Amino acid sequence: QSTPQLFSKSALESDGARLFTHALFEEFQEEYKCSTNTLTSRGFSESNNMELNTVKDALRNRNFIVQYNPGTLESSCTCKLFERRGVPCRHILWIYLGNGLEKIPESSFAKRWTKDALRDIKSNHKGCVGVGDVDIIDKKQIEMTKLWSEVHETMGVLIGREKEHVEDLCKLIKEFREKLLPSVPPMTKHQELEELLGCATNNEITILPPKISKNKGSGKRMLSNKAKAVACASKPKRMCNNCKQMAHHDKRNCPNPFVERPPQNVDDEEEEEEEEEEEEEEENEDDELED
Repeated sequence: QSTPQLFSKSALESDGARLFTHALFEEFQEEYKCSTNTLTSRGFSESNNMELNTVKDALRNRNFIVQYNPGTLESSCTCKLFERRGVPCRHILWIYLGNGLEKIPESSFAKRWTKDALRDIKSNHKGCVGVGDVDIIDKKQIEMTKLWSEVHETMGVLIGREKEHVEDLCKLIKEFREKLLPSVPPMTKHQELEELLGCATNNEITILPPKISKNKGSGKRMLSNKAKAVACASKPKRMCNNCKQMAHHDKRNCPNPFVERPPQNVDDEEEEEEEEEEEEEEENEDDELED
């Protein structure tokens, strides 16, 4: 990639142009310009080998605190631009310029935004991983990544070469495999799964299947005895033709079905039947209203 146009002759800006990609260098250069024009010091203190600098940002009209360790060159700012974008902020660059730094410390840039990021990304049997990212992968995976990188580069060299070179490489690989296989026991399915997941499997099952619930359809909710009693008490009382009392029941569900009644004539029986029919109609209307 070509070198972008620089704003000044500062060694720190030149190091950023050499280090960052063109897209990120534009953000870095903007932060660098602001660090030379819009910042002033508002305070300084030391605590536990750390320098605490209060920087006034004229554009934002705010004070930011920059922590700087002169021994390790580690720094952090309360604006959190580096944590969000992976580029050092103007306040940190202002501290670097004040301390005469000519190169950006490794702790102040993310490797994924550098020009050398693609050179350190190699292919392996699980995909693509970063060689220098020790926090994500272990040393064995790094060596496997390097091996796969060498295999790919060797295959690229063999393109267009004589057939004998390819046969020699195949012969070497087969000899090494035959030499290695007797000393390496075959992996079980359980071990293959652990290697694929990158962690040991837990044999203790703590998640049980849920209980089976019948949720098909929706039936009518059953009322409790208390709800039935409350609904019954809210109804007006009426005369029962069996026990001749004012109550919430009628002749059909009278609790005293064997009450002796005096003999009645035919007219009285007809009146009683009419009253019973009226009671039944009233009960039907009440049931419909409840539904």
